[in-house]
Amino acid sequence: MITNYPPRSGGVEAHVAGLAAALDARGWRVTVVTLDETPGETMEGRIRVIRLPRRFPVGDVLAFPPFGTGRRIRRLMREVAATVVSTHTRFFPMSFVGVRAARRTGVTSLHTEHGSDFVGGVSPLIGLASRVVDHTLGIAVLRGASAVLGVSDRVVAFVERLSGVRASTFFNAIDPAAWQASLPAPAAIPARPRLVYVGRLVPGKGWDTALDVAERLATDPDCPEFEVHLCGGGPDRDALARRAAASPLAARIHVRGRLSRAELAATLQGAVYVNPTTLSEGFQTTLLEALACGARVVTTDVAGAAELRDEGRPVRIAPTADAAALTPLVRDALGDEPATVIPSMTAWSWDARADEFAQHVARAT
Repeated sequence: MITNYPPRSGGVEAHVAGLAAALDARGWRVTVVTLDETPGETMEGRIRVIRLPRRFPVGDVLAFPPFGTGRRIRRLMREVAATVVSTHTRFFPMSFVGVRAARRTGVTSLHTEHGSDFVGGVSPLIGLASRVVDHTLGIAVLRGASAVLGVSDRVVAFVERLSGVRASTFFNAIDPAAWQASLPAPAAIPARPRLVYVGRLVPGKGWDTALDVAERLATDPDCPEFEVHLCGGGPDRDALARRAAASPLAARIHVRGRLSRAELAATLQGAVYVNPTTLSEGFQTTLLEALACGARVVTTDVAGAAELRDEGRPVRIAPTADAAALTPLVRDALGDEPATVIPSMTAWSWDARADEFAQHVARAT
């Protein structure tokens, strides 16, 4: 049960879609209930997707279900003989509706939390409003679920700090085989090193810091000449275009917009992925996708990065979230030889996570 689902794109949407597909492959009967401007019901493979009317949207992230959704979901749960309800992100109204419906029908509910802190990178007014929601709706969801999962250790710590609930770690995942199958064959390692930013073009995500890093490196005589690729969409797209056009590196900057998986895989292959975010990220799957494509990663100290680095992955973590700290690490990464063989990412696959999810359900039932 989730507010947004593909074709809408985002980390939570990808998590739910990946988990649903992996559980379906194991023989689970999966029904997704979500919100959409165009309500209706479809079968997407063997997964049943019910899209309810999307009311009172706030940006492209938050929205509210129509009146009576709780009753409709309880009827649906009886109809399909539901054994577990899965909800995602504490402040979504659909999470509250799902947890409450599960409690009223005596069904196990697993809530997966994706945020590692209170909402950041917003105005003081929105920040205050979000904290009010966290301390009311958010706590009700976390305390009402049969069990709570967090997509990183930092998320687990935040859940306990906010609600007193002891959550279990349930790391984010990807489909590594799909990403590696999207890579050009033979390997298309770029002749000129490539610095790549991937993410939403919003304040705090770091596209402007990525450009700062590139411009600093352009004046470094020890740094090889490189290209800059900025991939993603969002409200800051026009500001990015203006900044890129005015940059002394304008001839080497490519503003790519949203890319298909194949396009993004080809862009990341042999590149340096720079992740300058300062937002309260739960666990960015882009870290995993970049590694699955043979990229080197330079990031701020986001959740999950240390685990990947400690496994021996090519991940460098900046001590502070600013261009001055990121720049020397990006320079070092640009000087490394691109990987010719990509280490296995099986431990970070949805196949592995589906087994873990089944174990969490069994413990909570």
